Amino acid sequence: MIKNERQYRITKAQAEKFENAIRELESAQPNSRVHVKLRRAQIDALRSQWTELREELEEYEALRSGKRRVLELNSFEDLPRTLIQARIASGMSQEDLAERLGVKPQQIQRYEATDYLGASLGRVSEIVQILGLQVQKDVLLPGGEYSVANLLKRLSGVGLDREFVRRRLLPGPASGEEPRQEQGVALEAAEGLHRIYGWLPPDLFGGNALELQTAASAVGRFKLPARVREAGQGAYVIYAHYLALLVLQALPSLDRGKLSTDWKEVRRSIVDDYGDLNFETALKYVWSLGIPVLPLNDAGGFHGACWRLGGRNVIVLKQRTRSAARWLHDLLHEYFHAAQNPDLEEHPVIEASEMSPDRRNSPEEKAASRFAGEVMLDGRAEELVEQCVTEAKGKVQLLKTVVPKVAQKGGVGVDGLANYMAFRLSLQGINWWGTASNLQSDGSSAMCTPRDLLLQRIQLSLLNPVDRDLLLRALEPLVVGFAGRIGSGKSTISVEVAKTLGWPRASFGDYVRTIARNAGLDESREVLQEIGSSLIERGVDDFCRAVLAQSGWNAGEPLVIDGIRHAEVITALRKLVAPLEMRVVFLDMKDEKRLDNLRKREQAAPENLELVEAHATEEQVKNVLPELADLRLPGDRPVEELVSTVVTWIHQGDSAQSVCAA
Repeated sequence: MIKNERQYRITKAQAEKFENAIRELESAQPNSRVHVKLRRAQIDALRSQWTELREELEEYEALRSGKRRVLELNSFEDLPRTLIQARIASGMSQEDLAERLGVKPQQIQRYEATDYLGASLGRVSEIVQILGLQVQKDVLLPGGEYSVANLLKRLSGVGLDREFVRRRLLPGPASGEEPRQEQGVALEAAEGLHRIYGWLPPDLFGGNALELQTAASAVGRFKLPARVREAGQGAYVIYAHYLALLVLQALPSLDRGKLSTDWKEVRRSIVDDYGDLNFETALKYVWSLGIPVLPLNDAGGFHGACWRLGGRNVIVLKQRTRSAARWLHDLLHEYFHAAQNPDLEEHPVIEASEMSPDRRNSPEEKAASRFAGEVMLDGRAEELVEQCVTEAKGKVQLLKTVVPKVAQKGGVGVDGLANYMAFRLSLQGINWWGTASNLQSDGSSAMCTPRDLLLQRIQLSLLNPVDRDLLLRALEPLVVGFAGRIGSGKSTISVEVAKTLGWPRASFGDYVRTIARNAGLDESREVLQEIGSSLIERGVDDFCRAVLAQSGWNAGEPLVIDGIRHAEVITALRKLVAPLEMRVVFLDMKDEKRLDNLRKREQAAPENLELVEAHATEEQVKNVLPELADLRLPGDRPVEELVSTVVTWIHQGDSAQSVCAA
């Protein structure tokens, strides 16, 4: 959509270029080296783009000339476009509207460029009044309580946990100049909720109870199974389904291969193509067949799904475990469902818990778990289970000791055999999953693979800003900041973490050293501290923007940041990297060890170190940042151990936090 005169001139010039290119192609003599059908296809492609540009130009010209008036806002979804159209139709430029509102023209440009995502409800209402728009009563709710607290309360009534809503559905920190008001946050969240569930603001903030099944059917998604509604999982399943739709939308050109339900063929293909069978190689194999995999790690009873939509499969994995074998089992299980009934255009499979009667009694579920076991255990799953039962003399309590012995004798993984044993016992109503979990090896080093592989291949530019924000928040690409006192080893750890994850790294220290070098100053600790202080005083936001720019970071990408020394910097960074989540790691180290490191590294006299430690830039590092950190670690542990701990914590989200902190 054309929003101003500059865009109009650019679009008009582009349309003229396309028109000239079409004219030249049509008037040119036929070329024997170019097939007539190919030449026709080139002309049709150019004409299609020219037509789109002409439609945009005609719309803008009609609005600008007053031939087309915009007097009414009919739907919540049309709000951004209608506001822009109404401004143009009223003869106002972006500068004119900014003047009426008392803001800078750049603010209006940002509003319109982001479809008014950063605007508060009060600001939107003010613009509606200035433009003279009439608003239908079901678009906004006059007098409604547009508070976050009210929204959280109403959403909890349909099974959406408050913390889940805060982490996944409420908008992140504002990146614009205007701070969000609470009602603006609630209304902004309403747009995402409308896209997922079909609810309008009157539904969300009114007095009537929210209806899940009505919401799902209203947006033409799928019929929510009764067992899912009864288990209170319906709201999350609809959310996961919407994310699956977004993944398919952002991956329009995946090549699809033939799917097999023969475990021998699948195992052989993985080993032949990738050299080994593990979670990472199986994941790449599934992707190679045109099946994207969406990993989620929220709490709750949803255990994963496989959806086929318009003939295209997408797998949703949901685990909060560090076991690669468990992830592998679930992936193969869902792959089997994807390979079933290939002639069906739509084929939804929503997983219940391992011990649910539906899962234990379903022939399809049992077949999928057997398939996963045979692939992992090379066709010997039942044979090995029988050996375990025989050696345990039929006593379940002895299996914890027997399973590792049988696995070692059989040359298979203990974790894979334990998972299959738990599945077989579940068919008899025996819950052995807890014991199986204790026999899992730590495969956390591979846990980034599902998310990283998806982010590498997905085309986020194909999604609108609201959907892109929803998907990125679900995938949790993070910005991780490192803080700690001088000599605690934070820079070393941040470098190694960035290398391990393959993420870019930004450094406040590197940026300050660059400033000193360019100014011809000494790069001593004292000089760098003074430069850092002056940059903070000039403006925290500008300082942080410069550090991010130096690193080459692009919005939406994960990032490691080193050298955080102020609480204000954390606040500014969280604003700048939104909608990504930012977490802070603080490295503690005993003073004796830390100062010894400094003496060796900088060869400084004790009195100089005392001056460095007493500088104002170190004050918050001592007393404030440790309390703001999401994860605190003792810096005197081996580097490899610290890096592994941080990487695991990043991959596992909240589920690993207690483990890391122990």
